[in-house]
Amino acid sequence: MSENRKKLLYITDQEEYTDHGTIGPLFNGYLKNYCDVYIVYFTKYKNSFQAKGTDYVIPEQYKQEICRYLDVKDVDLASFDFVFVRNMISVLSDVQNNKEKYGFKVGFRASYAKTEEAQEARKAENKANIFKTLGTVYRKYKQDKLIKRCDLFMPTSKNLENEFFANSGVKSFPLPAGLDPARITPHRESDGKERHFIYVGTLDSLRQFEDILIAFAKVKSDNWHLNISTFNPDFAKIVMGRYPTICNKVTIMEAENLNLLMKQVDDCDVGIAILPDKAIYNTTVPAKIMDYYTCAIPALLTDNAKNRTLFSDEDALFCKFDIDSMAKKIEEIIDMTQEDIAKMGHAGQNKLLSHKRNYEIMAKELFQELESL
Repeated sequence: MSENRKKLLYITDQEEYTDHGTIGPLFNGYLKNYCDVYIVYFTKYKNSFQAKGTDYVIPEQYKQEICRYLDVKDVDLASFDFVFVRNMISVLSDVQNNKEKYGFKVGFRASYAKTEEAQEARKAENKANIFKTLGTVYRKYKQDKLIKRCDLFMPTSKNLENEFFANSGVKSFPLPAGLDPARITPHRESDGKERHFIYVGTLDSLRQFEDILIAFAKVKSDNWHLNISTFNPDFAKIVMGRYPTICNKVTIMEAENLNLLMKQVDDCDVGIAILPDKAIYNTTVPAKIMDYYTCAIPALLTDNAKNRTLFSDEDALFCKFDIDSMAKKIEEIIDMTQEDIAKMGHAGQNKLLSHKRNYEIMAKELFQELESL
C-alpha cells in the first residue's frame, strides 16, 4: 500500500464474504483505485481474529468494543484517515469515543432506517407495546446524537435522510444502490414458454410478501413461474405450504454468493420489487432492482413518487401494492412480448449506468468528498 494514499477502515454489519449492497463493488472495489480501504466483517462462527489481506474478520461478541479489540490485534487505528460504520449505532458509539485518541474522521452509513424498521416490524407482528415504543424513542435519540458528531453521513437517499435523520447538521453524501459496470449483461430470454418472474430478498410480514403470493394465485393465466431467491429457504417453504394451489408454480432457491444470484436473475424475465406503501420503503429505491437491471430485466415497482423520480413507464413496470392491482399487472406482464420486455430492461440498465447509479462513478465522487473533509 502506498504511504501517500489515504486509508479508510469500513466496519460493516455484514458477515465474511458478503457481496451485500455497496460493500463489494464500491468500498471493496472501485474506491480502492483512489485510497487504501480495509473492511471489517463480523462472524458468528469463529472465535478468533483473522486478517486476510485488507479484510479483517472479527468474532461478533467484540462488536461493542471494536476499537480496543483491533488495538489488541495490532491494527494501527492511528494510521487510518477515516473510519466508517455501517448501520450499527453501538459500534458508532465506540468509534466516536475513540476518535480523538486516534485522530481519524468518522463516517456513518445508513443503508436503511434500522430503528424505525424494527418498530414497524413489531407493529406488523402485533408485538409493539409502550415499553418497546419508548425503547425505540430512546434509541432514536441516541442515534441522532451520535450522527451529529460524525464528519460525514451517508444515507441511501436524500429522502431517507429528510424523513428519518432530519436536522443532523452533518455533511451528507447519499450513497444509493447502483450497478457495477463490470457485471452488467444484456437481456437473455428465459427458457420455456412461461413468463418467469423472480423475487429476491426477505419474506416477512412487514413486506407483506404473502400478498404477492395471493396476487399470483388470482392470476387467470397459467403461463407463469415464480422463482424466490432468499437467505431463508426453509421459512419460504413454510410460507408456500399455505398456498397449495400455486406451489407447483413456485421454485424456492438460495444464492450463496453474488455470482449465483446473478445467474438466477439472468434466467428470468421480470424482477419483483414491489413493496407496501410505508415511509421506510417510499424513501429509497429498492436495492434489489439493481440485481435485476444488472441483467437487463425490468422490475415491477410500487407506483410511488420516489420510484418515479428514477424510472418511467419506458424502463420499469408500476402498480399499486394491493392484491387486485398486482394480479392485474402480472397478467399484463404475461401478455407482453419478449421484445418489449427486453427493450424495457435495456432502457433501465442504460439509464442507471448513465446516471449516478454507477459504482465506478460513485467511488470517484465519494473520494472527492473525502478529500474535502
